[in-house]
Amino acid sequence: MKKWISLIFITGILLLAEYFFGVELNLHSTFNLMVLFFAIQGFVLFRIDHWTPKEWSTQMSLVKIVIRLLSSLVFITVLMFTQSDQFNLVIQFIILYLIFMIFEIVMALTNLRRN
Repeated sequence: MKKWISLIFITGILLLAEYFFGVELNLHSTFNLMVLFFAIQGFVLFRIDHWTPKEWSTQMSLVKIVIRLLSSLVFITVLMFTQSDQFNLVIQFIILYLIFMIFEIVMALTNLRRN
């Protein structure tokens, strides 16, 4: 349950920042799409946690990080070919990736501490 609350909190903060400060922060037009992508990605990865047996939790923590990396690379590649202002897009994507990756690593560490 803690994972879901944290994911909703991070997504909400980012969407509210875009809504209130989007013009001042010079956010890319696909910022909402990127935040939504990472939120859906986090949801899918949390579901993978529930589907795997408990004895595989350590390996699945690493697999989830690789899945996040590969799916993010495919997503940013598609955006790079379809959007303008690519420098701004890539910088904001990397920042969002790091925010959600730090969140994923913290959740993985709490799982590993229990084991």
